[in-house]
Order: sequence, then structure tokens, then C-alpha cells
Amino acid sequence: MVEEGHVVTIKDVARLAGVSPSTASRAINNSDMISQATKRRVKKAMQALDYSPNYSAQNLVKRQSNTVGIILPVREDQDSLGNNPFFMQIIQGIAAVCTDKGYMVGLATGRSAAELLTNVQSMIRSGNIDKLIFLYSKTDDQVFDFVKRQRVDCVVVGQSTTKDPGNAKFVNNNNHQAGYDAAAFLLQKGYEAIVYAYTDMAELVQAERYKGYAELMASKALVAQAFCVTLKDDRKSQKQLLDQLAKRSKVAFVVCDDVLAIHLQRLIKQVAADTQLAIVSFNNSVLAELASPALTSVDIFPYQLGEQAAELVLSSAAPSPQPVLVPHQIIERESTPFIV
Repeated sequence: MVEEGHVVTIKDVARLAGVSPSTASRAINNSDMISQATKRRVKKAMQALDYSPNYSAQNLVKRQSNTVGIILPVREDQDSLGNNPFFMQIIQGIAAVCTDKGYMVGLATGRSAAELLTNVQSMIRSGNIDKLIFLYSKTDDQVFDFVKRQRVDCVVVGQSTTKDPGNAKFVNNNNHQAGYDAAAFLLQKGYEAIVYAYTDMAELVQAERYKGYAELMASKALVAQAFCVTLKDDRKSQKQLLDQLAKRSKVAFVVCDDVLAIHLQRLIKQVAADTQLAIVSFNNSVLAELASPALTSVDIFPYQLGEQAAELVLSSAAPSPQPVLVPHQIIERESTPFIV
């Protein structure tokens, strides 16, 4: 055992694991030169000695970073970002892989696009981060454009928005197909008046889901309708919702995510509680189960998206606009009854 007051070093870890300090160091840094059995012995010794590597000192010596930056999207309402389980799940997936590979994670967000850009610029220019993961994909994004000019390795959870994505790699769901499948599911329940509810079509995930929904509607000679819901102005949203519901007594919604779906449920109860309706949302978060009625939701497996994004940003694979695809699955609950 280590004497009280003694500062544990890599030599202590190596001694306990029965290896040389250089081997212990390579094991901690997940070197391919070291066997898995040796890595396990070193990790066990680290735990026994409560040893944590001084990554900052290592980075100064190596002139490289072991921190992955995670860039969150700007939101109209910051509470909707912090309260959205999707982002927590995807960050957990990223963190799990990074931890296993000896990397830490840092977050960048902002109350506006300008503030987010400033924070990302500081993150890169500090020299502490040279790998980034975007948790969104957006057209005309000044943050992505800046990162691309810096030639920083990055992964985007979403699709490419430009012909030249620079050093970017991509992880995504087939959101076009998911939107199509959600609308087809409602059609099978007997609904023909189906509306797509969204917050920002500039975010490509929302736009792609709309395109899939619209394709299904067109294939059945039905009218595709888009309903923009603001999370800040309930009166405006209520008026728009009444306009939608006044045209029909039985209506269904494909909603861009669980958070917006719950907001929509609340609005409907306020203005048209007797309307027969159905809702399919996206993300299949815990919020979908807690909603009243519980939401049928498209599971896009955010934890797996996070894992894949981290594996990709830490790999030596060449940049490509072709995404690594994660599947989706509709989870049926009470919000999609058959039409009466």
C-alpha cells in the first residue's frame, strides 16, 4: 500500500501492475502495442491506488489534446435544451467511449449563434481541444464554417450541408425514411389529415423528417401541411393550432421531437380538448413515457449515435460526407389510437 501523504505516480502503478513505467504509460494511453490483459492489470492498479493521469501535463509535453469538444445547438428557449433527454443520452454515449480511450469531454453552447461561435473559437484557440462533435446539422452555420477553416477533426451528428465538408465525418439516422414511416404509421391508424409540427426547418434533421412525411402524403394524394410551433409565444401557437383544427375534427401530427409533442399536447388541451387526434414524435425519451397520453415515438437510439460519433472522431478514418447510419424504430403507445 502507498504511505499516507505520498503522491501516487506512474511508477507506483507500474510496480503494482508488475510492468515497467513505460508499459504502464502506454497502457493508460490505450496503445495498440499493449495487450488487453496488460491494460486490465494497469487499470486495476490505477483503481487500487486511486491514480488519475495528469492529462494537462501530458498534453503540454506532447503538444496535443486529449479532450473532445461537444457543440450543442442554439435553442430559442435554453430550458428546452437543458430539459431534453436526447442531448443527455447522446452525451453519455460520447463520454463512455471517450473515457474508455483516455479522453475527456468539454461542452460548448450559447444563447445565440454569435455567442456559440465565440465559445467554440475560444475552445479551439486555447489549444486544449482539437476534436469536435456537433450535435446538430444546420444550413449556413457560421460555427461549422469556422471549424472547417481551422481544419479541426470533427464529427457531425446529422448530414452534410455543403459539397466540401472539410475534415468532417458524419453519423446520422435516415431521417427522411423515419418521417415517411411515422406518417405511414398514422395512415394505417385511419388518419388522412396529418400535419407536420416543427420548430426550425433550418435544422436539417427537422427538414429531412418533413420531406419523408411529405413524400408519403404525396404518394397517397394527400395534402402535406407544416405547422411551426414557437415555444415562447403560446398565444401565437394557439391561434395557429385553432386554424389547423378548424378545418377538421380528426387530425394527427408528426412532431419533430418529444419535447415539442408534449408542448403540443398541452396546447391542444387548452384550445380543443374534445378533438380526436393522434401524435407520433421522435427520440423516444423518458418524456414520451411520462406524457399524457404516453407518446408513440420514433426511437433514434441517441446513446448509440453518441458512441458512433465518438468512435469516429477518435479514429484515423478519412473524412467522408457519407454518414455512419444508426437505425430507427417506432415505439407504439397510447397517443396513436385507431380513428373512430
